[in-house]
Amino acid sequence: MSKENAFFWGCTIQAKYPFMEKATRLVLDKLEIKYRDIESFTCCPEKSLVKNIDEGLFDLTAIRNIALAENKDLNIMSVCTGCYSNLKQARAKTAADPVYQKKINEKLEKIGLSFSGSSSINHFIEYLYDEVGINKIRANVKYPLKGLNIAIHYGCHLVRPSYAIDFDSPFNPVKYDIILRALGANVVNYKNKMMCCGQALDRVDEHDKALVMAGLKMEAFKEARIDAITTVCPSCFTQFDTNQLMLAREGASYDIPVVTLEELMCLAFGIEEAEALIEFHKIKAGRFLEKFNNSKVFIDYSIMFDKESLIRCYNCQACRNDCPMALAFESYDPPLIIKMIMDNDVERAMSSKIVWECLECHTCSELCPQKYSWETILTILKNLAIKNQKSPQKVKKAEEIFLKTLKLGDPQEAMRKKLGLPPAKKVTAEDFKQILDENLL
Repeated sequence: MSKENAFFWGCTIQAKYPFMEKATRLVLDKLEIKYRDIESFTCCPEKSLVKNIDEGLFDLTAIRNIALAENKDLNIMSVCTGCYSNLKQARAKTAADPVYQKKINEKLEKIGLSFSGSSSINHFIEYLYDEVGINKIRANVKYPLKGLNIAIHYGCHLVRPSYAIDFDSPFNPVKYDIILRALGANVVNYKNKMMCCGQALDRVDEHDKALVMAGLKMEAFKEARIDAITTVCPSCFTQFDTNQLMLAREGASYDIPVVTLEELMCLAFGIEEAEALIEFHKIKAGRFLEKFNNSKVFIDYSIMFDKESLIRCYNCQACRNDCPMALAFESYDPPLIIKMIMDNDVERAMSSKIVWECLECHTCSELCPQKYSWETILTILKNLAIKNQKSPQKVKKAEEIFLKTLKLGDPQEAMRKKLGLPPAKKVTAEDFKQILDENLL
């Protein structure tokens, strides 16, 4: 199993955009990605300022942060592209030069730290793509971003310099695109996609030129006719959100909301706080959210169910005369649930008590003239209900017990002893449990 992560938030997100932090934490929790916060982390440090003061200071500060994680046997993950790039650059430089590494460590030893290069540094996107996997991301989508045209701004430091980053192509990256498509969005390419946004100009008192650079990118976005811009970089977010507002005050008309990847994931995963977080942005996302909510369907039933078979089942309704529950209870109505699915109201269907009142006696599957059966439909709905926390409490408890112990109850040793039975064998399947822990979606 890979190490846990120390999450490196950096300065800008926590100082200016805590809603980015909140969205990221919500996604990490939803995907059950383990992470810790380390209080002793400093600025990464920011390259264009600190490195220009003193390159040795830049390296020492970055390596100290990495050594803090190594000391706790943790990897580092960050959602800030600047922090990610700066830490990786300092790590690559120091690890490649044993003499320089020794010099850095002589200073770190004075504060009880040492750098070895044993901990990896991953960007949030990198971890999602390489470790979590597209299938698990797709499996957690509750509301696909269907019909939403979104342009990605990768940001320079997510993929460059490639000698240190080595995550994706420095000028033709695809991994952010693939993740966004897994959420159901339409990824729109546009002119100058990989051109720098220019936000660094604001850090050296060249605000007017920063606005010019922002304008160049905004014109390309406008020409592409998109619903939203997405980025993970807090500096790039500033350029497209705050500076877009300043361009508007000067007469430019764009009104294109910026929604971070983490916020898009919150929307797609059905996390309730998502829209409230987006309200903190300068450029309001009302039209974008309205389009999202108007197209909000739990999932396209044709993906999960066989459309033609559903129609045949609904027209047939033989299970009404075969199912013991339907014969015993007038309220048990299989066609009602089938109609909900056909109307794309899958969330209501899988939330119905009828789904869990099935006796699983297999009568319908044996007698079904359509060779699809009510049981087939219920199996899919039950699986969706469990994944979306809508199953009965006893089912949830059974799931927890099984995944923890690989059994559904402990042997009654006292009664076994009275009956002259030997103690039951204990489950020794840790290797199998490890596979489940690592791969269960």
